[in-house]
Amino acid sequence: MFIRPFAVVFAAMVGLLGCRGSSAKGPEGFKAGQPSVVEPPVTAESALSHAAKELVGTWTCRGSVHGPGGASPSEVTFDIKPDLDKAWLRADFAVVSGEYPYKFTAYRTFDAAAGQWGNVIVDNMGGDARSSSTDGVTWLGTSSGPMGAMNIRDTERVVSPGVMKMRGQYQMDGQDWSTGYDLDCRK
Repeated sequence: MFIRPFAVVFAAMVGLLGCRGSSAKGPEGFKAGQPSVVEPPVTAESALSHAAKELVGTWTCRGSVHGPGGASPSEVTFDIKPDLDKAWLRADFAVVSGEYPYKFTAYRTFDAAAGQWGNVIVDNMGGDARSSSTDGVTWLGTSSGPMGAMNIRDTERVVSPGVMKMRGQYQMDGQDWSTGYDLDCRK
């Protein structure tokens, strides 16, 4: 009976003392006595809050919107705001001048479990799209509408506070990307 408690204590002591004399090194860049830094996990709330700081507001964009007749110089408003109890960012895109009167409303949120953004778009031509992004800049997905099914790639890059470049592209043949819009925006 005395052997069992003794064996447990012996195993614990060997474990503790055996580790003290280990010559194992920590991870690269680790210095003994240096406190560990643990990054907090990215939550949907923290990701949305961070994105909202850069994006929320009304953006005025100039550039080109492409259609059946080619590129048309256009002005666009891109209004972004929190919506649905701040669980989503809502983006309203509307061409205000130019040959092609295109509009869409997008809802995006961050899926912390998947570690990526999700985006749902509906437009004024009866089309819809779903896309995702791991960096909040480049969005890849699929769309369907009057032109048929296609792959989409949208880029929204904030280049400095209050300045953003936007480009929307689509791919119908699985190989070549065509431009839907190419815009420089200011808040």
